[in-house]
Amino acid sequence: MSDLDSEYPRAESGRPFLPEEEKEFVKLFNKQKFRPRTAILTVWFDYPKNMFFQPIPAKDKITFTNKEGKKETGNKIRLRNGFCHDVLTSVDIQEIVKAGGRIIRILDSIVYEENFKTPPYRDYILILRDLRNKYKREGNIVGSNCMKLLGNSLYGKSIQKDIFTTRHLWNEATLQANFDSRVKTYEKINDTQYIVETEIEEK
Repeated sequence: MSDLDSEYPRAESGRPFLPEEEKEFVKLFNKQKFRPRTAILTVWFDYPKNMFFQPIPAKDKITFTNKEGKKETGNKIRLRNGFCHDVLTSVDIQEIVKAGGRIIRILDSIVYEENFKTPPYRDYILILRDLRNKYKREGNIVGSNCMKLLGNSLYGKSIQKDIFTTRHLWNEATLQANFDSRVKTYEKINDTQYIVETEIEEK
């Protein structure tokens, strides 16, 4: 399979989500009528409180006190009931709604209305593929890798953006305990919970 046959050209038809589309999209998702579009979305959604198994388990970064009494932070995969916040595909959202959940808000999204009939970078990919194969035959690893990176920059990496923030669902006590210069925004969503956006610490 070559890059010309790959799924990457589909991503090139993506467009930013418009805030005025939120009500319509939430309604379409909750009625399971969003297709044939696809999307990647940052959403607030609600699982039924009595649901034991959910279609989409969550990987949460949580801070807890270990056996020695020290605070520890780690990623845990767990199932959640009630209010949730995540980045999901439209297919994941359809599964949540089928299972009895509902979408509350769409905060951000990339929407794919349709796929291009012809890959937009076809001619460039063919040139880069031929050069990469030529360099491989000649044993020129540097040249081959350069052609691979250039090809990736056209498709695979052209829609990737750096992620500098993360969001958490915290109660008031956790927000107070962790409130520092890394907290960018926080929004109260009910009597006891906040959506908190923080900067990611550099390692």
